Amino acid sequence: MNNSTEQSLHKRLVALEQDTANEDLFRLAQGRNAALQQKPRKTKPIFWPAIATSLGSALLIAVLYTPTGSVLSPENEIITEDFYSDLADENLDFYYELEFYDWLADLES
Repeated sequence: MNNSTEQSLHKRLVALEQDTANEDLFRLAQGRNAALQQKPRKTKPIFWPAIATSLGSALLIAVLYTPTGSVLSPENEIITEDFYSDLADENLDFYYELEFYDWLADLES
């Protein structure tokens, strides 16, 4: 705003203040004091039901998704060492055959 606009607004405010009756000024002051002395309204916190609902839902999900069997003891039999030794013998034969075919390929090239 420019300076002339500010001056005209200031003059209007001063005129309004002078034209206001004492009774109106007194009522305005009383209303201001009453507004300042008011205690804030107490609202019921809505977050308690929300927290209770969230915790209940989490508990329900935990109960529904809990595994039925024991996690610590496997139900399958433990594979014995004999099984691995049988596999190792079969694989050794396979690797010997691969070495033979690799040797043949080197001879042909």
